[in-house]
Amino acid sequence: MKLPDRYVSQATLLVVQQQVSQRYVEPDSTITLSDAIQAMKLEVLSQSRLLEIINDLGLYEASKERTFPELLVEKMRKDLDIQPLETSPGRNEFNAFTIAFTAGTPQLAQEVTSRLTSLFIEQNLKTRGEQAANTTKFLTEELDAAKQRLAEEEARLKAFKTSNAGELPEQQQANLAALTEARLRLETAASSLTQTQQQRSSLELSISERLARLQSEKTALLIHYTTQHPEVMKKDQEITQVKSVLERLTAGTPSPVSLAPVPIDDVGLDAILQQADANMVQLATLSAQQKKLEEEIERYQERLSLTPLREQQLAEILRDDDLYKKGYTDLVNKKLQSEMSANLEEKQVGQQFRLVDPPSLPAKPSSPKRLQISLGGLAGCILISIALGFLVEMRDTSFHTEKAVSQYCSLPLVIGVPLVRTPLERSLHRWRIAFEYVAGCAMCLGVCAAEIYVFLNG
Repeated sequence: MKLPDRYVSQATLLVVQQQVSQRYVEPDSTITLSDAIQAMKLEVLSQSRLLEIINDLGLYEASKERTFPELLVEKMRKDLDIQPLETSPGRNEFNAFTIAFTAGTPQLAQEVTSRLTSLFIEQNLKTRGEQAANTTKFLTEELDAAKQRLAEEEARLKAFKTSNAGELPEQQQANLAALTEARLRLETAASSLTQTQQQRSSLELSISERLARLQSEKTALLIHYTTQHPEVMKKDQEITQVKSVLERLTAGTPSPVSLAPVPIDDVGLDAILQQADANMVQLATLSAQQKKLEEEIERYQERLSLTPLREQQLAEILRDDDLYKKGYTDLVNKKLQSEMSANLEEKQVGQQFRLVDPPSLPAKPSSPKRLQISLGGLAGCILISIALGFLVEMRDTSFHTEKAVSQYCSLPLVIGVPLVRTPLERSLHRWRIAFEYVAGCAMCLGVCAAEIYVFLNG
């Protein structure tokens, strides 16, 4: 009767999943509900928050002055009970949990439970909001870094293509076509050059014959004229010009543009000399063209030989570029997903706690369990009485029957004297038996009355 009453107020929180289908908006958090609740318990049941509740609601007033704050917090944690409600037994899955607090009065228990319930709901909203905001911030920073890396990789790719233009794998077919065309042009130029050289040989022979004839004509003139005669001097100029043309034709160098040709009366010789100049120009042009084509062919061959190396180098750069692009795209999608999740939390349509059973106001104390205590006391008394009976019987060394004496003594029993009571002793014995029965019955009735009282009054 002197034990203080303890009242338990209990509230039930339902974990409501986000109201937007996860098919469209996936939640940011990947931790399980049990882990999330454990983390929130550390936040809500921290020493500072519990001390604030103790001071605001006046808990443990009798113990405040002689107890450390840490002990008060531990005492409050013992009075607090948070239990999940499993929806799938054996799988440790639940979508609801209860918060219960035990206090000395129903009102205080209800008030503390209500305060704790509000803290859990607020902490859940705060935690999920901060998580969504931090995730969005982190993804934004990562996205900026990925964008910078992607820009650097694209600049690297562009510089590689610029510095290795003509040697890239996609230009291989064009190089092969250009190489084939250059070889065909080289064959054509070589054929033309051969024909021009043959023509030069014919022209050299014709000019040599003409030079011999001019020298013969000069010899004939010297018979009649001196070397200073105009006709002789003219022949010398013609011979000099023809020799010059023949030398240049043999050397393969065209005539200088600055030198004016000397007029020649022989139309055939003049035509041959003009053909020789044209031949030398064509020969020089074809030789330059052939050299240029050979250099072009060598350049295309070098490009084609470097194409496998450039293909390998380009493949490495493109692989890195693809990885950066894929990572950038993934980050963009994750950022959009995180922003939508943050919007869900702001609009409070994401996962949240809903109070389905408000904190109850207990009508009866939950402890102490007086009926159990009284029944336990009764059972204990019976056991103790039985133990005391055995103890008294074991300590009694007197003999009450002849059989007991015969078992104790080795000598045979000769005679036994029965118990003979006086009238007074018989009267006292009857009164004693009656008193024991009355006392025993009174005690049993008292115990039964006490149990009935405890049962009826809780």
